[in-house]
Amino acid sequence: MMKTTPVSTPISTDTANHGTGWEAAGRQIAPMLGSYSAAVITGTDALAAAHVAIGIGLAEAEHRRVAIGDLVGEIEPIQALVTSDDPHGISDSFAFGVSLNKIAQPIDTTGNLFIMPSGTGSVADPEIFRNARWQRLGNGFREVGALLLLVAPADAVGLKELIDQLDGVVLVGGTPLDFAPYINVLARVPNALRATERKPEKQPLAIWKIATLLLLLVALVGAGLYFRFANDASRIAAKPAFRQPAPKVVAPVAAPTDSLTVAPPANPADSATASAYAVEVAAWNSQDDANEALARFRDILPAGTISPVPIGPSREKYFKLIVGAYPARNEADAELDLLRHKKVTPTPELGTVVRTPFALLIDSAAAGRPSELVRKYPEASKWGSYVLSQPDGGLKLYAGAFERPEDAAALIATLRAAKLTPILVYRTGRTP
Repeated sequence: MMKTTPVSTPISTDTANHGTGWEAAGRQIAPMLGSYSAAVITGTDALAAAHVAIGIGLAEAEHRRVAIGDLVGEIEPIQALVTSDDPHGISDSFAFGVSLNKIAQPIDTTGNLFIMPSGTGSVADPEIFRNARWQRLGNGFREVGALLLLVAPADAVGLKELIDQLDGVVLVGGTPLDFAPYINVLARVPNALRATERKPEKQPLAIWKIATLLLLLVALVGAGLYFRFANDASRIAAKPAFRQPAPKVVAPVAAPTDSLTVAPPANPADSATASAYAVEVAAWNSQDDANEALARFRDILPAGTISPVPIGPSREKYFKLIVGAYPARNEADAELDLLRHKKVTPTPELGTVVRTPFALLIDSAAAGRPSELVRKYPEASKWGSYVLSQPDGGLKLYAGAFERPEDAAALIATLRAAKLTPILVYRTGRTP
């Protein structure tokens, strides 16, 4: 049974501090978007959705560029951040061709967080939501490792088409969407985060109390020194001389796994033909839960593998179950539909198509049975090693599937400790 599904984070209720509570909730779930590049933030309470987007943006801007777009229309939390006199925004970009780079306004000192206001016209236009330009924009953010967040009302016409063009959606509050089972839900924020109650301020001690404490401390220190010297003198008199023990050798502490320097892919010429698309079924903060899911469905998962990946600024490790290896996104979309139909995903709305062009090459063979190649390396099979057939008829054994080369550091260290020699590569081929 799957015990942990961290992609949905329960958050306690706070009615007293609407904005701060939702923004804090956004910060809390921000690591869940660490591997994504473009998402819609929506909810029946548009103000709450805007605050959640700002919270996510502030957290993610600590280590990458983030742009927050207003598709509600001068929504107050976003509009309050606008400092420029330029009234142009998203509506002007789509109506008159104003560059999105021109309307994006930096709002923090690091230059990593930007706001894209709604503009002079209405953004409540289905043609804006359905415009194919969003997919190209999302791809551009992915290429540079940035994040696009679009705040949109839950009842907007064309919302599903917008979500389908991006990585997925963050649902804020108890948002009822009729099409929820057919979209990629990246995270849920059911409630605002309750503000931590302030502790009462401590009153300063009276002067006479401080003096009394100091006198007591001096007395205790004096008594302690007296008894220590007395005991040392008695031990020296009673004990015979002895040899000094050899100094204790302390083993060096291993560096954190994600500090490992990952070499560039060994086959850069294969980047254009890589099987870059896959399905992320779910992510767990427990390796046992991820392994349990893989073992349960292994027979029906093409190229099913576990990828241990650090997420967010805290570098907390999550274990992603990645399935499939496809050169085209539409093939991965079809695989996601099939996995949902077979109830492989923990809930019907979970699962998302991801771009994972990198993997660890364990071994290759000119011919043979894929199962024999897998059995040859039992340590790699614990992480769901898989075989892809190559165009020349050969076989390659891989482990893991990663969006970025540095994400492979943890699995590289683990496999090296098992006396294997994994090589980071662009993964190529198809499931046999």
